[in-house]
Amino acid sequence: MAIYKDVVKMNKQLKNDIKWILEGTCSKPAKDCTELKKYNQNSGVYKISPGNSKDLKVYCDMTTDGGGWSIIQRHYDGTVDFQRTWAEYENGFGNVEGEYWLGNKHIHHMTSSDNYELRIELTNNKNEKKYAAYKQFRIGDAASKYRLTVGSYSGNAGDSMKYQNGMMFSATDQDNDKSSSDCAKGGGPWWHANCTWSALNRKLSSNLYWHTLPNNAAKTSIMMIRRI
Repeated sequence: MAIYKDVVKMNKQLKNDIKWILEGTCSKPAKDCTELKKYNQNSGVYKISPGNSKDLKVYCDMTTDGGGWSIIQRHYDGTVDFQRTWAEYENGFGNVEGEYWLGNKHIHHMTSSDNYELRIELTNNKNEKKYAAYKQFRIGDAASKYRLTVGSYSGNAGDSMKYQNGMMFSATDQDNDKSSSDCAKGGGPWWHANCTWSALNRKLSSNLYWHTLPNNAAKTSIMMIRRI
């Protein structure tokens, strides 16, 4: 009888733990969507606690390539202005149920404590879905200007991030690229080198830039990361 009571108590505690994780009512929500995938199969908005960063809401993709993806950027309908300052990109902006940028400091906290992969989903001008996957992804801290590191590529969109590897982030009020011009003004805030190869935070009216797609153009983009 005592063993039965212990089992019932353990089951009740387990159910409560799962409920706290899914609803974000515990003192420490799940770190990312990879962790949430263990408890929930549904895509949607969840609260996470990425490392030393404050708790925040993120959209979790639980279906693409096995799921467990934390969406860090979604740019597809022009309802959110992506031509923004360093502080705005650092803290994040937009609507997690629509277009948004998660925030460089949050992305740093996530990717600095564990190994993550990056998947970029693009739609070209023929409305064809393409993707680029990178086996390693992380960005440095603010002192490094959120310097980008990406690993080996796979996919069918072509590798247009290789020349961004090792670059610092630039925003409308902070030019950290290698070009004599200010790449963020025309190409949108990004890890610019010499204003070429990729720029997924441009105005949609100018098309997002992905060098290896036809006409170097994409109509929409989603950037997602997953712990590995």
